[in-house]
Amino acid sequence: MQTCIVNVTIYTEDEIIPDGSIVIENEKITEIHDSPVSYKNSMVVDGSNLSAIPGYIDTHCHGGAGFDCNDAKLDSVIGMRDFYGKHGITSLFPTLSANAIPDTINGLETIRAAMRQNRTGRTEICGCHLEGPFLNKVYKGCQAEQHIIPLNDEGLQMYETYRDVIKRTTIAPEVERNVDYFPALHQMGIQVSIGHSCAEYKDIKYAVLQGATSVTHLYNAMSQTKKTGAFRIGGVLEAGLTIDELYAEIIADGYHLPDELIQIAYRCKGADKLTVCSDANSAAGGVHGDVFHTCGVTFVIEQGVAMNIERTSLASSISPIDSMVRHLIFNVKLPAFDVVKMASASTARMMRIDDRKGSIAVGKDADINLVDSRFNVVMTFCKGVMTE
Repeated sequence: MQTCIVNVTIYTEDEIIPDGSIVIENEKITEIHDSPVSYKNSMVVDGSNLSAIPGYIDTHCHGGAGFDCNDAKLDSVIGMRDFYGKHGITSLFPTLSANAIPDTINGLETIRAAMRQNRTGRTEICGCHLEGPFLNKVYKGCQAEQHIIPLNDEGLQMYETYRDVIKRTTIAPEVERNVDYFPALHQMGIQVSIGHSCAEYKDIKYAVLQGATSVTHLYNAMSQTKKTGAFRIGGVLEAGLTIDELYAEIIADGYHLPDELIQIAYRCKGADKLTVCSDANSAAGGVHGDVFHTCGVTFVIEQGVAMNIERTSLASSISPIDSMVRHLIFNVKLPAFDVVKMASASTARMMRIDDRKGSIAVGKDADINLVDSRFNVVMTFCKGVMTE
């Protein structure tokens, strides 16, 4: 059936169209107009006092509503999918933390099974983000240290076997031979991100030449400027801020980063190279005092964020991207047009799915959020069908 969204303010990737119309048919956006347009036998959705923005894309999300994709249970992946569908996420990359290799493989098998259940009207599971185990223990953050290992030929075979599932991976390039595997991963079409790393600036420049295209959760779990003798040497942070080829991902929950650090990132990278991720875990949707477990590690919710039990490290976020968008617009005071891009179009380009995702444009998937003036999600379309 054809659907017409009318009387709506439309955020395209290039402009904002007031009082426009969007026509949807066969899962795609087929027309965009700068005036109210509807057709006979169409389902008409009145977007008065609302804005149409692209559906959010989350490339870094471990769980939510009590569901943890590291459980390797299909119900967990489907459960987190449905939870984030209520928060305007139309494309999701469930993210596996460092775990024993057999358990990681079980997790990948489960995400593959969940991908087979994709259908219109539901958040699309686009693949997996493998955040570990090929990290640096020095910057393990809340990752389980006992599972962190160097990448080797056996690990590369795992990527090859699950190249249909693994679409993004976070790796510390400086650990043993990790960076040597970047060209092969890039050739497989896997987006390689640098994170949980104590690499120096020169190491990151080399990693980019080998195929890395982003840094994972900028500022968090990464090296920064250090002094060696009389001289200062940049780290992953400085590379992420200044190397133009790199996308930089931020956790904009209001806890991981103070506003001024977000402002620095925005001024350095711009909306085209800065992306927003939830990095949320199974505690998303929980309340103060809730305790949860993943990969053999215990965490607790305190002061609006998850922490390890020792209270020495933040443990992912508990905030979906829709709340981060509101924080960036109304607290950090970034332009709404740019924030929307950071949560959709820029992420789609980073993941090389921008031919079908990430913006309201003719020919692309009709993944659309209708939001009110405070950017609360009122209605979500996944491939042209309203989510339940």
